[in-house]
Amino acid sequence: MKKWLGLMISAAAALSLGTGAFAAPASGSDANDDVAKMYRVNHEMKFDLQGKGASLDGKAIPADKPILKGGRVYVPLRTLRQSGAADSVTWNAAKREVNVTVHPELMPQLYQLTFRIGSEDVYLPDGSPIGTRIPAPFLASGKAYVPAFALSWLRIAVSTAKDQVIWKWSDKVIEVAKPEWVTDQDSTTFTMLYQKDMNTPQYMVSLGSGGWLGETGQVIEKDISMDGRHYNRIRFTANLRPGPNPLMLTAISAGSKIVTVKRNVADASKVPVTILVDGKQNIAFSQPRYGYVEASPGQNIDISGDILQYNDLYDKLTVQVERFQPSSRDGSPDYEQVKSFELPIRNQSFAGSFFLKDPGSYLISVLSPAYIPFIEDGPTWTQWAEFMVEVE
Repeated sequence: MKKWLGLMISAAAALSLGTGAFAAPASGSDANDDVAKMYRVNHEMKFDLQGKGASLDGKAIPADKPILKGGRVYVPLRTLRQSGAADSVTWNAAKREVNVTVHPELMPQLYQLTFRIGSEDVYLPDGSPIGTRIPAPFLASGKAYVPAFALSWLRIAVSTAKDQVIWKWSDKVIEVAKPEWVTDQDSTTFTMLYQKDMNTPQYMVSLGSGGWLGETGQVIEKDISMDGRHYNRIRFTANLRPGPNPLMLTAISAGSKIVTVKRNVADASKVPVTILVDGKQNIAFSQPRYGYVEASPGQNIDISGDILQYNDLYDKLTVQVERFQPSSRDGSPDYEQVKSFELPIRNQSFAGSFFLKDPGSYLISVLSPAYIPFIEDGPTWTQWAEFMVEVE
C-alpha cells in the first residue's frame, strides 16, 4: 500500500520527467509513419425464436435458438462462444454453473461472470455476487439459458424485433504497427490514428513497477478516410530516460497497448541524475555523477550525497531497483522490482553502494523518508530522484 501511496504522491513530481504534453512538438518523427491505429469493429448477430436460422455480421451460422418464457427472452450461453464475443464458456457440472469470459477488446463492464443454475445471483471470479439479481438461469436440452438483459454486463446490447433476438457489440482495437524503435535523442515524437467518433487517445509513461502517468497529445489532422472509417491523427512527444522506455497507448473506449522506445546514450556526461520536483529542495548527489551508469555484472555502484534541508523525520532513504522486462507478469513490457535497500541519513548526508549481477537495463529510484502525513496509513514517502544503470 505504501508503494502505491508513494506513486500517487509523486505523480505530480514525475511531470519533471518531461512527458512532453506541454512541449512544442518536433517537426519530424522518430517513428516514421503512424505507430498505431485505434478503431472499432462492429458486430451484429440475429437469431429467431423459432430456430429457423441465425446470422453473424450478415452471414448464416448455426446457433441455438432463444426461448421465450414468462414473457421474457432467455438466450443460451454457449451462443456467446458461437458468436465469437466470448473467449470461453465453460460448464462446471459439480457446481451446476457456467463461467463466461469475454475477450478484452469488448471493453466490458465485467470480463468474467459465473451464472449458476437456479440461482438469482451472478458471481464474480472471486465467488462474490455482483449485487444485482436476475431471473434464475435454467437448463433446457442440456443447454444453460439466462435472461437476455444479463449480457449487458458483458457489453452486449440485446433487443428484439419481429420474433428475432438481436445482439450488437463491438471490438475496440488498438492495432500496433511499430511496437518498438530506437533513437539517440532525449525525446521522441510519433503519431497514431484513431477513429474520429471514439475517445481521444493519450499515452502513459511508466513510473516503474506498474505505475503509469498519463499525458495528452495534439490532433494534427482530421477526417482521414481509410478502410471504410474516418480517422483523426494525433501527435505525441515524450521525453525519454536512457535505455528502454515503455509507453502505453490507451483510451477510455479502447483499452491499451504498449510500445517501447529505446534511447541510446553516446555521452553519459550529458545525462544528469533526474531530480524530481519534490527532491529539488531536498537532495543533491555526489555519486553517481551522471544519470546513466554503465556497469559490469557484480561491479559496485556508489550512491552518495547530501540532504539539503533539515527535518527531524529525515531518517533514511530507500533505493528501489527495477529491471526492464520485455514481457512482464501481464505480458507487456515494463519495469519490475528486483530489490530495494535503505541508506541511513547521518549528519545531513547519505552513502552506500550496491551491485547488479544480471545483465539488463535498470531503473534506480531514490525514495524520500516517510515524512508526509497520510490519514489512512500514517506517514508516507515520495520519489526524489532516479537514474539508469545498464549492466553488460
